[in-house]
Amino acid sequence: MEIQNLLIAALAHLLKFQATQCQTAKKRALMMFDKLSNVQGINPEIQALCNEANELLTA
Repeated sequence: MEIQNLLIAALAHLLKFQATQCQTAKKRALMMFDKLSNVQGINPEIQALCNEANELLTA
C-alpha cells in the first residue's frame, strides 16, 4: 500500500509541475520517484519507470 501511495503522490506532483511549472512540485515528484526506485522488492518495471521519470525531470 505504501508503494501505491507514493506512486500516486509522485504522479500528482508531476502533473502539478507540468501544469504550473511549480519547482516545489517538481522537487517533490523527483524525491518520490527516487524513493520508489530504491524500494527493495519493487516490481522492476515500476522501478524502471521511476528511473525514467527522474531522468526526464532532471533533463
